[in-house]
Amino acid sequence: MFDRVSSQGTTRLVLLLAAACTGTSRAKVVDGAWLLPRVLREVSAIASVDERTVVCLQDEAAALYRFDLVTGGIAPTESFGVPGDYEGLAAVGSDWWALRAEGVLVHVRDVGSRLHVAAEHRLPGGHSDWEGLCWDAERGQLLAMPKVRLRDHGSDQRPIYAFDPQHGKGAEEPFLVFSRRALVEQCRKLGLIGADAELEIASSDLVVLPGRRELLLLSAVDAVLLRVGFDGVLLGGVRLDRKQLPKPEGITLLPDGALLIASEGRGAGGGCLRRVPVP
Repeated sequence: MFDRVSSQGTTRLVLLLAAACTGTSRAKVVDGAWLLPRVLREVSAIASVDERTVVCLQDEAAALYRFDLVTGGIAPTESFGVPGDYEGLAAVGSDWWALRAEGVLVHVRDVGSRLHVAAEHRLPGGHSDWEGLCWDAERGQLLAMPKVRLRDHGSDQRPIYAFDPQHGKGAEEPFLVFSRRALVEQCRKLGLIGADAELEIASSDLVVLPGRRELLLLSAVDAVLLRVGFDGVLLGGVRLDRKQLPKPEGITLLPDGALLIASEGRGAGGGCLRRVPVP
């Protein structure tokens, strides 16, 4: 189901990264997964900076952890604010935007050798639980998604809101609205789930596919990754193996188009990063 790290050079990078993350001389690599340090047991979001750097956000920590995919090095932790329930991360130029679960976007700037919170913005829509943030470069906007569950009022709608980082304003009306029932029915037709199966499609993260009017939606509670057109048509999907990705929380695209998924870890162990084909 997943890409495997097959070349000797790439395998060596995985070993180096895992060794650095775990802080031990003996790395543990499973099916091509990068093992994250224990401090990132609850990694809640990831964002790529360039072809060799992936930044991880630890839930509750208000800190960024930079991983060099070439050298395997881990930069010192960069704290940017007070602890909170952080569930999304996006890079916009040299700035960072972090999403708190209560619906607050935190604008973080790199000032000299430290990170500084420049502003905080409340997202519209009246939702109390948000989990999913990405940068839509072609339209110059951030996209944020509330985590709507079946038990929530009006739970069929899965809205995505746009935010203009240049002017610090978010649109009151959703940029996109998907129907959960329609997506579930399309999943059944594609054979992703059985005829009587249900999906919550509760957002964990999202990413816009460059050059296309399509995005990827990750739902940890369902362990599914869906590729959906802006028109609401399901274009592809994959069921994720919980043994490999126990709780998939974050996704990001590398510049070469490779897709990475970050999962929280089990017990006291760290989380992991894994390459997954775009469905």
